[in-house]
Amino acid sequence: MDYSKFVIAVRDNDRESLKEFYEVLTKILFKFLKVRMDAAPEDAKDSAQNAIMFAVEKIKNEELDHPDRIINYLFTTAKHDYLKHQNKNKELNYEEIPDSHSKEPEQLNKLLSNERQSILKRCVNELKSKQLEYISYWFNNPDSETVVVADHFGISVNNAWTKKHRIIQVLNECVQKKINK
Repeated sequence: MDYSKFVIAVRDNDRESLKEFYEVLTKILFKFLKVRMDAAPEDAKDSAQNAIMFAVEKIKNEELDHPDRIINYLFTTAKHDYLKHQNKNKELNYEEIPDSHSKEPEQLNKLLSNERQSILKRCVNELKSKQLEYISYWFNNPDSETVVVADHFGISVNNAWTKKHRIIQVLNECVQKKINK
C-alpha cells in the first residue's frame, strides 16, 4: 500500500480515503505495538490512534518533512506514545510530597552502624564489673520486667530501674565522647 497517499488524503480532506487509511493504519500500528512492544490491547489501540492523530496534525500544519516516509513516522510516533504512557503509569502518586527523593545509602548506614557498635562495645568494656554484670543481664533478657530484674539482684524495683537508666546514660555519654573525637 502506498502510504504517501494518506498524506494526500489528509491535505485534500478526502474523508472516504481517510476512513480507509485510518482502519488499515490502526490495524498495522496495533499489531506492531503488540508484537514489538508487548503492549496490552487497550494500550496498543490508544497509542495507534494517538499516532494517527499526531500525524494528521503534522500534515495539516505542513510540518512533515518527508511525506513518503509517513509509515516510519507513524511507527516511531506510536512507539514513543506507548512508552510515554507506560512511564507515566510507573510514576508514583504521592498524596504528600516526600521529604527526600531517594533512600539513604545502605552502605553508609551499615558502616556507621558497625562503627557505633564497635564504640558501644568499647564503652561496655569500660564499665565497672558490677555495672557490666547488671547491664549484661538486661541485654541477655531484654523482655524482662523490672520486678524480675530487681528480684534477681535483690534490690527494689525503683533501684533496678534507676540503675539501668544510669548505666545507659553512662554508655550514651561514653559513645558520644568517642564519636565526637
